[in-house]
Amino acid sequence: MWGYFMWKYCPLILKIWYDLYMEEKFYTLTNDILFKFTFGDPKKTKILICLINALLQLENEQKIIEVEILNPFNDKEFIDDKLSIVDIKVKDQQGFLYNIEMQVQVPKNWDKRALYYASKLYTSQLKQGHVYKKLNKTISISILSNNCFKNNDDIHNVYRFHNNKTLKPLTGLMELHFIELAKFSKDKPRSLSSPFEKWLYTFKYGDLYQKESDMIPQELITEEGIEEALQAMRFANSDSQTRYLIEAREKFVHDQASFNDDAREEGLKQGKAEGKAEAIISFFLDGDLSIKKARKKIESLKPLLSPYFYTKIIQKLS
Repeated sequence: MWGYFMWKYCPLILKIWYDLYMEEKFYTLTNDILFKFTFGDPKKTKILICLINALLQLENEQKIIEVEILNPFNDKEFIDDKLSIVDIKVKDQQGFLYNIEMQVQVPKNWDKRALYYASKLYTSQLKQGHVYKKLNKTISISILSNNCFKNNDDIHNVYRFHNNKTLKPLTGLMELHFIELAKFSKDKPRSLSSPFEKWLYTFKYGDLYQKESDMIPQELITEEGIEEALQAMRFANSDSQTRYLIEAREKFVHDQASFNDDAREEGLKQGKAEGKAEAIISFFLDGDLSIKKARKKIESLKPLLSPYFYTKIIQKLS
């Protein structure tokens, strides 16, 4: 009886256990490498065109119809440099330039960073001997996971150069767009009423559609580019090379963070030890501590002091 039970049900139990505990992590389009894998493919620019048109809410004659990806997805760049900037640089049919970046872990000074890279892309147009009038519009699009603009509820914030008093624009040649996924909720009324909202939903809730069999809302299916983006997301998760790049970068970032934490902790310990050593010297100079006791106390702190600081302190006991 027991043997029959094991023969019949053990494989099922093992499968359930494996599915629950051993299933590989699923990466969505908010992963920066997977984002570039999906939208940075020169052979599939249609998806990227749909995305930019939706995020910038372009309509009719404003719509982008053709793009050139200036820095296509290249797995070698991530192997060589695991902390390389994972952005997508694009030129459209009018010569307008775009810098698009997905930022799951929003860095410090994210606003200055966006301005720097937009400016860099803008000035890259000006070759030696060229004139300023040939400079084309440059647009930065930062998709942020965090709530960075805490003083307003707008999901999409746009910045341009203009006169503070009249609000008259100085030039229309540069725009900075910040889109905050944290402020988007699928539970809000009309959350899938526009292409902009449909793409945000796809980014934020992409893990709901890990399998081909998962039911995708009709609003997403009818929005051009989204179904192809979800297919690319699934493929990237099943592709060993792409997963290797994602996991290697993830591990490197975690290791760096751990190293920085350790270094910070060591720095704090060293700072405290230096403070104690300085106090010991003060007691010695004031005559409250003998040279023997002062030296002994400083010796006990030696493992926490830098060689330079230790030598400097010991000299004060001479």
